[in-house]
Amino acid sequence: MSILICPVCGEKLNKTGNSLKCTANHSFDFSKEGYVNLLLGSKNGDKTGDSKESARARHTLLAKGYYNCLKNYLKEKMHGTVLDICCGEGYYDDYDGELYGFDISKEMIRLASKSKKENNYFVANLSSIPIESESVDTALHLFAPFNEKEFSRILKTDGTLYSVVGGENHLWEMKELIYDTPYKNDEEPPKTEKLRLMSKTKITDKVKIPKEDLKTLFSMTPYFYRTSENNKAKLDHVTELELTVEFIVFEYNI
Repeated sequence: MSILICPVCGEKLNKTGNSLKCTANHSFDFSKEGYVNLLLGSKNGDKTGDSKESARARHTLLAKGYYNCLKNYLKEKMHGTVLDICCGEGYYDDYDGELYGFDISKEMIRLASKSKKENNYFVANLSSIPIESESVDTALHLFAPFNEKEFSRILKTDGTLYSVVGGENHLWEMKELIYDTPYKNDEEPPKTEKLRLMSKTKITDKVKIPKEDLKTLFSMTPYFYRTSENNKAKLDHVTELELTVEFIVFEYNI
């Protein structure tokens, strides 16, 4: 794990036996699945991020390929040393080269490590990424808070960040079913003064989602927790729904 640094002192981490250690002798053990926990403080990764149940449900749902259009697009963009920021279960991490991924949820990282053993996964916080400065060629950032300070720090001078948000029509048919007055996403790029927006690409597809997957898919959206139980229950009355899946990919450089 050549680009990881100690979350305590910032020194480079090197593998020693079944641990990562820095010159100050701070040590972090590998789990049986192959990941390492670099999350400091009282938050140990078990009680932060997604629960085991929601993480596994998300993992199972994405494996069915509903978001393949985005996965295939990003796969073509990866080169050099890749970092998947807030990677979840690692669904988008199909890459033949050197790839690192982190999330604050230990369960997500556990799932990623079990399914993508060739990659390097670790538990960490977005606010202070334990990665060497100017060490990443390609960074992926999907549906997560935007930390321009850290993103600009870890990117090489010729590196690229791909930041993804939902398109205006993402899951539109589901919104029409649930809400009396549905609204479209704004497609606004994250605000940043440290990174340059180079391009904006829209990725769109139509997928058929059976009833058993609709609520899981809806639970992955930011508006799930703002929706009443009565409105959520409307999904129980359909056997299948053809949905628009739509994503905006913003390309940033230093």
